[in-house]
Order: sequence, then structure tokens, then C-alpha cells
Amino acid sequence: MMSAMQPEIFVYYRIRAADSAAALAAFRELQEQLAAEAVPVSALRVLQRQDSDSSLPTWMEIYGPGLSDPVGLEVRVAAAMAPFVQGLRHRECFTAL
Repeated sequence: MMSAMQPEIFVYYRIRAADSAAALAAFRELQEQLAAEAVPVSALRVLQRQDSDSSLPTWMEIYGPGLSDPVGLEVRVAAAMAPFVQGLRHRECFTAL
């Protein structure tokens, strides 16, 4: 019998370009708090889509392997990023094959 694989989560959303620095600072601050709680922050990344609208870029958070509670962590990051998100956060979960 196979054991359940931990999901990897991909979340994408748009922010205003003018908020990019503040949004990234909020993300990094949360990463520091998580590191102090012994959460492996190397498994939590944020990227910006290259072909995005420059005034409203698309960001993607990636919750990779090694996180004990990626869904709970995503909820926590969503709260920290809420002031910057324009529209909806779109969450997709995948498991390794």
C-alpha cells in the first residue's frame, strides 16, 4: 500500500507593481518568523511571471517538499499577503508521481 504523499502547493495572484517592494518585504519577514519556528523556509519560494503586465505582475508562491503542513502554511502566508493581492489567490495542489 502506498503512503499518502505530501502535496506541493502552487498559488498565483496579481499585485500592483507599486506594492512589489512592500509585498516582498512582508513575504521575507514571514520567512524569517518561520525560520525561527524551525520551518524549512527553503521549501517556500515566491516567483514573478516574466511575461506579466508590468503594472499588475503575477506572483507565484511555491510550497515544496519538506513542509510538515503546507496547507496550514499557505493560509498563514495568504494572511500576510492579503493587503497586496489584487483579485483572487488561485491555489493548486499536486503530489509527486
